[in-house]
Amino acid sequence: MVLTTHVAFTTAEIFTPVVGPLLGRMDFGVTLFFVLSGFLLYRPWALGAMIDEPGPALGRYAVRRAGRILPAYWLMVVFTLAVLPEIQPVSWTTWAVHLGMFHIYVPGFSLEGLTQTWSLATEVSFYALLPLLAWLAGRRMRGHADASARRQLSLFLILVIVGWGFNIARVNVGAVDLTLTGFWLPGFLDWFALGMALAVISARLSLPDPPAWMERVRSLARDTPTCLLIAAAAYIIIATPIGGPLTFTLAAPFELLVKHAGFAVIAGFLLLPGFLGRWDDSSAWARLLRHPVVVYLGTISYGIFLWHLVLMRLLIDLVDYPVFTGGFWWLWPATILMSVVAASISWFAIEGPIQHWTHRRAGRRAGSVPLSQPSPAP
Repeated sequence: MVLTTHVAFTTAEIFTPVVGPLLGRMDFGVTLFFVLSGFLLYRPWALGAMIDEPGPALGRYAVRRAGRILPAYWLMVVFTLAVLPEIQPVSWTTWAVHLGMFHIYVPGFSLEGLTQTWSLATEVSFYALLPLLAWLAGRRMRGHADASARRQLSLFLILVIVGWGFNIARVNVGAVDLTLTGFWLPGFLDWFALGMALAVISARLSLPDPPAWMERVRSLARDTPTCLLIAAAAYIIIATPIGGPLTFTLAAPFELLVKHAGFAVIAGFLLLPGFLGRWDDSSAWARLLRHPVVVYLGTISYGIFLWHLVLMRLLIDLVDYPVFTGGFWWLWPATILMSVVAASISWFAIEGPIQHWTHRRAGRRAGSVPLSQPSPAP
């Protein structure tokens, strides 16, 4: 999705009636990234608090997160800063800022070929905050499943309020363009909190006698067509002018807030069947997402995200093709092909071996909670 929206913008395909806005709004892939992170990373802590078992050890968590994100990122940054012609010469401060993931905090350090990495810097700041949030949410009512779930959900409601307060304040003081504050973690706390709240519901549903309202949420999740229809309807609405401009044109505060909320709705309903729905062969959606091609693309998706921009820019330079002059339907498959090849190399040569090493090195601490537990039979 992120690759597609970047190619659509570069080729000006976003100005094509009907199709263009649908392609341009695929930047909601970032929302999926953040909601997924909140769900997958927080769930062991959520379940641990409910059954009074320890969650992930902090050292193991840090080693695995660093190993998953940093080596592949560093390789791509070094390649981009050393090779991409249009950003040369590169100062030593640029190297330090980007390798250290500080570029969302320092004015003037957004570079072609690396602009997509703002979300990684935001993600890493969430990694740093998550253990503290898990401690705050789980330090009381441990072992009391319902009370613990209520306490955790109450904290996440506070995160949503903080996030929206930050965004409302930001857009109403004029910082509504692609400014640094628009990349900072507080503005996305509601997206992460949505994933964390769904993790609490998932964990509670894996234990006996869940609350009736959670059972109703699970019933909705198992109605995959309805969830996907709601997500699609919200996507079409946000693709209209109500979601603001598709370019860097200054958006109105109302448009930014509508887009932000709309992306949460889209991501939430798109992911809900995967988080809480059926995963047996009765679900066509489950069968699609278990297809070997989809699984493989998911496995290497981080590399696709990392490499697509610099490879696209190098290809444009190689063929001397002017940007914003069309060509989406040749540049898009070419960028996909190059990115899949690069991501495959990244996975087999770097990401996979390092992930295996970090998991083996960190080990499984006695008493730690598994990521998932079998849900009770319907």
